[in-house]
Amino acid sequence: MTMPMGRLAWGQGASYDAVDDRAVITALSNGRVGLIQPVTVTAGAGLQIIIRGGWLGVANCGDLTSAVVGNREDLVVLANPGPASGSRQDQVWLDPDPDEGTWELSVITAAQAVGRPGLPLVDITVPANANLASQMTLGAVDAGLERRLMAQLTQNFTGTWNHTSWGTAQAADWVARPDVLMEPGQWYRVRATFSMLQLVSGNGNGRVGVGWRAAGQPASAAIAGRVAAVPFIGANRATAGSVEWIFRHAKTDARVWRTFSARVWLAQAGVYYLGVNEQPHLQLTVEDIGS
Repeated sequence: MTMPMGRLAWGQGASYDAVDDRAVITALSNGRVGLIQPVTVTAGAGLQIIIRGGWLGVANCGDLTSAVVGNREDLVVLANPGPASGSRQDQVWLDPDPDEGTWELSVITAAQAVGRPGLPLVDITVPANANLASQMTLGAVDAGLERRLMAQLTQNFTGTWNHTSWGTAQAADWVARPDVLMEPGQWYRVRATFSMLQLVSGNGNGRVGVGWRAAGQPASAAIAGRVAAVPFIGANRATAGSVEWIFRHAKTDARVWRTFSARVWLAQAGVYYLGVNEQPHLQLTVEDIGS
């Protein structure tokens, strides 16, 4: 089967310099890549995956420039059969060819996508022995070019706890939703603010932290990313605490889904109380802050 192909926007022969044209796109998109209008995807006959027309995005061309890509017509790609056991993560991937001014769609594994120029359009979960596209889970990649706030939680929790570490605080693990798709080369900021912490007993040496785990894993698998001290000002007196974590998902890392959460604990034995009834006092946000 011939792979679906298309032209990079403004990639047709004309009296301009295509490299300069792509450099302008790169500058205007601030170096960000991703979909503006995500695809609509359905399973066709056999291993056919149908990509409906009407999607649009900005793709990395692999030469420090970006190109606008999209298509108005339906396209068909062929999925790969499932493994003998377990499952496999595949993607419908767009590979640009800046020298020819074209792009091509194919199905590759998630491992093959690491560090690869181009743009993912569809995530595919391929179960064991699958030989039909209808047996696979097809998920359109979200529109992410202009998206900044990826996940959040604003809520009022009340209760009394005596956790003394990040690990034991998993019993009160506050989770931002939805899960976040980490893109290679992107910078992220995770920020948690607790506005109503109260010490009940102990020395008041508190901690607040944010961390992550792979999507679908239990709270016990979460890894602390950043921890900040909270010096309680005294028993039964409201204290604010916050922590901010800025990090980059390396360009050589794979695209992965992660769950982010926040926790509170005391460095030594004691008891703390979280919350008041009047207003939401916990805010947890995960932001994409660029590449």
